Amino acid sequence: MEILQEIIKMDRAAAARAEKAVEEERRLSDASGESAAKEREKLIDEERGKVERFCREQEAKLTERLSQAEKIRGEQCAKLDESFNEHKAAWKSEIIGRITGC
Repeated sequence: MEILQEIIKMDRAAAARAEKAVEEERRLSDASGESAAKEREKLIDEERGKVERFCREQEAKLTERLSQAEKIRGEQCAKLDESFNEHKAAWKSEIIGRITGC
């Protein structure tokens, strides 16, 4: 009977150790999963930051190019206005002369 009680005692101790090992494995798995999730979030945040910086840089470049294009267009319009104003009287006279035959 004593041997049977000793076997039951050892079995219970083994079951407790096995359960403790399973719990430890679960805890470590959860901890590594949390760590992996945190690392993944960190990488995602870094990549989002890179994308946002890239977008801001591209937006700044486009704004600069648009500004330059507007400046060039303004200069061209000013030249056209100047040319028109220089030749306005002569063109007007020529058009009236062709219409009236004078």
